[in-house]
Amino acid sequence: MNKSALYKLSYGVYVVTSWKDGKATGCTANSAMQITSSPATVAVSVNHDNYTNECISESGVFAVSILGEHCDPLVIGNFGFKSGRNSDKFADYAPLIKNMLPVVPQASAYIVCRVVDKMETSTHTVFLGEVTDCDILNDDPPMTYAYYHDVIKGRSPKNAPTYQGD
Repeated sequence: MNKSALYKLSYGVYVVTSWKDGKATGCTANSAMQITSSPATVAVSVNHDNYTNECISESGVFAVSILGEHCDPLVIGNFGFKSGRNSDKFADYAPLIKNMLPVVPQASAYIVCRVVDKMETSTHTVFLGEVTDCDILNDDPPMTYAYYHDVIKGRSPKNAPTYQGD
């Protein structure tokens, strides 16, 4: 089996955020998609080990920051390769607050959601969120996962659904 074929699926690069105890946190994700248009509903996939999963489960809300091609790669690394359990991921990026949720200020657009359902897999939770707010922040084209790998030469963190080891 050639698992590289899975890289041919179309993905974006996102930061999924939430709150816990008044602290903004989030994680880099590549699995977000619109499920329905009315009511507007999106799905995000977050690893069980990610602190963000715990925060979304407890708060019942999340935001998706859609990163653009010109977003600083350090934003992706900051949210993808550190744990919010022991670091303040927004220390260098004061969040925009949209509909009471943290949004990465370098994002091209954002979507704010209220969790309406979830599905558990062996490693990830797929959260379904009804959209309560969304907007475009700038003209930067959305970054695809292919762009992240091919142009930026980024890699997948261990908790990413697309991680295949070294």
